[in-house]
Amino acid sequence: MKTQSIIFGIFITLLGGIFWGFSGVCGQYLFEVKGISANWLVPYRLFCAGCVLLFYCAFRLRDKRFFAPLKDKRLYPQFLAFSLLGLMLTQYFYFYSIELSNAAVATVIQYTAPAMILVIVCVNERRLPKISEFISLILASLGVVILATHGNLDSLVISQKALIFCLLSAVCVCVYNIAPKKLNQKYPVVLNLGWGMVLGGVVLGLFLQVWNLKGISDFSGFLALMGVVFFGTVLAFSFYMIGVKLIGAPKASLIAAIEPVSAAFFAHFWLKTQFVFLDFVGFVLIISCIFLLAKKG
Repeated sequence: MKTQSIIFGIFITLLGGIFWGFSGVCGQYLFEVKGISANWLVPYRLFCAGCVLLFYCAFRLRDKRFFAPLKDKRLYPQFLAFSLLGLMLTQYFYFYSIELSNAAVATVIQYTAPAMILVIVCVNERRLPKISEFISLILASLGVVILATHGNLDSLVISQKALIFCLLSAVCVCVYNIAPKKLNQKYPVVLNLGWGMVLGGVVLGLFLQVWNLKGISDFSGFLALMGVVFFGTVLAFSFYMIGVKLIGAPKASLIAAIEPVSAAFFAHFWLKTQFVFLDFVGFVLIISCIFLLAKKG
């Protein structure tokens, strides 16, 4: 039974990572084919996904602390940082960088976040990186340079704006991971995530005046939106958390690194996004960084 649980944990985590990559390509489809902007997509994605997660908390968990994250004044600054600087800006910068480049490149560059977190840890602990950590930083940096320049340092193969927003997305992933530490210790992660998404969606929607922007108008556009909201948020997050429970966080984080591979696969075979050899070199370098850091904890 234990072996079956491990196999199921690996499978469900792998599926969650694939769904995360698939959701990014659904966003790319909406941008390229349907003419939707990230300004329209992200507020709806955050709000709808947050509502689904809160619905789950209300009727499945039946947690009496349903409104607690909104009422905890002591942790409210942490909740706001998590919701707005973490969740909201991570999602906005990520999908906007997809709009400017493509899902595979945006997803892979976002995966430099663990290397950035490593730098923060070293600064907080007032120490230099260990040899393996230093190598991972070199791999991440080199991967980004190759993806951005294809080896020609005099020019960029993706726009400077796209590169900046890809990196900003990775920075906000650091906030998303670090900010809610005490919040997640006190309240269920899914509850914090639900309220954070709803708050981020409302704030971003009001700021961008989403009601004035072009939205989806046909069934295929609606299906792509569901790919972003349901598959890329609700199912992906749920499957990943099940995987963490069954096989542990280190193994789950490694398996979830299938996300950029999934994004590249769907982008190429669905949207005909073209990659060159150096793109794959950059992908491998950055993903190798993730494996190295995860192995070392």
